[in-house]
Amino acid sequence: MNAPITAVTVLEDRASVTRRGTRSLAAGQHRITIEGVSPVLVDKTLTAICTGAKVLDVRCERYLAPWRDPAHGTTEEPSVLRAERARLETARDAALARADSARIEIESLHELVQASYRDLAIAASRGISAPTAAAQLVELDAQESAVRTRRVDSELEAELSALALSRLEARITRADGEAGEEAARLVIDVIADVATDVALTISYVVPGAAWRPYHRAVLARAAGRVDWTTTACVWQATGEDWTDVEVTFSLERASLGVEPPALADDELRTRRRPETIVVESREHEQQSTGLGSLEVPGIDDRGLGLTLTAPKTTIKKDGMPHRVPVSGFTAPTQLSLVAIPLRSPWVHVRARIVNAGTQPLLAGPVDLIMASGYVGRAEVGFVAAGEKFYLGFGPEADVRVHRTESRERDEAGLLGGSNVQTVRVAVRLSNLGTEPREVIVTERIPISEVEQVDVQIAPPDAYLLGTDDQPGGEEITQVTARAMDEQGLVTWGVEIPPLGRRAVTLQYRVKSQRGIAGV
Repeated sequence: MNAPITAVTVLEDRASVTRRGTRSLAAGQHRITIEGVSPVLVDKTLTAICTGAKVLDVRCERYLAPWRDPAHGTTEEPSVLRAERARLETARDAALARADSARIEIESLHELVQASYRDLAIAASRGISAPTAAAQLVELDAQESAVRTRRVDSELEAELSALALSRLEARITRADGEAGEEAARLVIDVIADVATDVALTISYVVPGAAWRPYHRAVLARAAGRVDWTTTACVWQATGEDWTDVEVTFSLERASLGVEPPALADDELRTRRRPETIVVESREHEQQSTGLGSLEVPGIDDRGLGLTLTAPKTTIKKDGMPHRVPVSGFTAPTQLSLVAIPLRSPWVHVRARIVNAGTQPLLAGPVDLIMASGYVGRAEVGFVAAGEKFYLGFGPEADVRVHRTESRERDEAGLLGGSNVQTVRVAVRLSNLGTEPREVIVTERIPISEVEQVDVQIAPPDAYLLGTDDQPGGEEITQVTARAMDEQGLVTWGVEIPPLGRRAVTLQYRVKSQRGIAGV
């Protein structure tokens, strides 16, 4: 029976394959054979349903086909022939590269000869003699002749390599056929009470298949719109091609089991308070919606077990990535310029996007496309339907930012007091464009978690830039209006006129008691 693959459900690390076929059967018992199935299918997942007849047995038979006959076949190993093919391909590519290089050199020599003739004509019109011109022209002709010879030799070598590759492909095909490869067939025993047309449905699970979400964001900056496309990047090396099949991408995890995890004892211990308290500073990443971490190897779906459907497609068994579109939406976006000088010396374009699709966005990489073309790749976390998230589209070339920081420390005296460290930060912004720009500048101050360390932020006008602080002695307008949240992030909204400059400053003090180390 011819029962092609009609539907495939791809899980995170495996795939469920469904085959369907029809056949006219007479009354009685019959054995149906289906060739060309994957030899790595999981036998315990093999099931068969027959409409019009009763299934007695279904099994998978594996074999090596065809068998090698040493008396009549070749003794060439396919792996050796493939290594020879790789060597010939490298030689062919090198010959083609030499031929292209020779062609470019011939064009350059031709331009040089033409320029020499023009110089000689100009010199002759002015009565200037060139006694060495003939020898130099002869030398240029000799160089051009040598380069042409090298080009012809390279093209001939590339052609011979291509012919050798074509002959080698036939040898590889013959060696693969004689060496044999593992194959499998399905054997189904059925019994029909009367002569009828039966419809057979076979399903099984195969390893060697996986998929991960991959996104594409196309930003129309002038229109304030983003076109979002979610694709499923599929790899499959199951041993059978999926040709024109209905593909479903599922996030169900049937292999996780149903047993709850066991609880372990949580021991508590006490210890004496040390005489010297050692504190340390650490970086703490603040997560927001749509900006989750992608360090987990699986797919983050928040336990929803989503199912994504795709139109009919063809996926070869070559193990290469194939991207299949599964969903998308078009939504308006709010653009802003964001500067975080502590982290990056650039002003970045940030887009505020709302997931206008009917399904959540899964965590994965995002290709960023603008009018100029591909601008880079970002990452997005799990985003629910209707939820907003932010996406960066690279730096803004017209706006520059420069950050300076100074620290002063006053140690505690012998009779008491506290250690005080004063930190001053200055951020200068320049607009090189002919249009005004509004930039959101964000700095931060440390947050103390112990009572022995106190962080105090100074008023906005406590640190003002003087004439000595300006490059070239030019006066720069300083913006003092700011906002600060409970996480210690200080934000300014800076409006920069065309070809203008602005600056913001920040000053804070870190006060620690005596006996505190690490500050």
